[in-house]
Amino acid sequence: MVSGLGAAFIFTLLWIILPGENDFWFALIFSLVSYFGIRLVFRSLFFRKISIQLPAGLSREDFTVFLIACSESLTLLKKDAELINKLSFRHTVLHLCVLGDELLVNFEKDPQDVQAARELPDRLQRLHEILAGYLDLANQRNQSPQTLRAIQDTEKAVTKAVATFEQLHHRLLENDAIDLSTSARTLDNLLDFD
Repeated sequence: MVSGLGAAFIFTLLWIILPGENDFWFALIFSLVSYFGIRLVFRSLFFRKISIQLPAGLSREDFTVFLIACSESLTLLKKDAELINKLSFRHTVLHLCVLGDELLVNFEKDPQDVQAARELPDRLQRLHEILAGYLDLANQRNQSPQTLRAIQDTEKAVTKAVATFEQLHHRLLENDAIDLSTSARTLDNLLDFD
């Protein structure tokens, strides 16, 4: 919009000011050049505003690898959850996956939060490995007392992991809430200029 108005203004100005028979074509060409120039200037300003700031020591490539690793592990955990026969435990694992998805959305919005969860891809992968072992034992027809104990221990460990993920999620949301409150107070102070 701005580039179109700028080009129209330049065209009108040059067409009126320039004397001669080629003034129309000169004004048209110069206004087209100014149109694309203005678009390039505003485009670079726009992209600078929306680019995310990564924390120190985290490259864009590392950030992308982090997100992909988490996403792949969450996909594996969701597949594991579908194979769990015990409904209450399946819901626990699915809740863990929902928390993981929410954490990924949070990381995409605020990459600074990755610092608080650098080990998340490894933890998710380890959870998948534990659930794969759980599924192997839980689907056996004949189970010994030791097998049943291992299954129960796995269920407790995964339930504890859900609580840990919830704590991480709440901690990251609290950081966002503090940032928002600070921004709101700053705006309030700026508006309070009388």
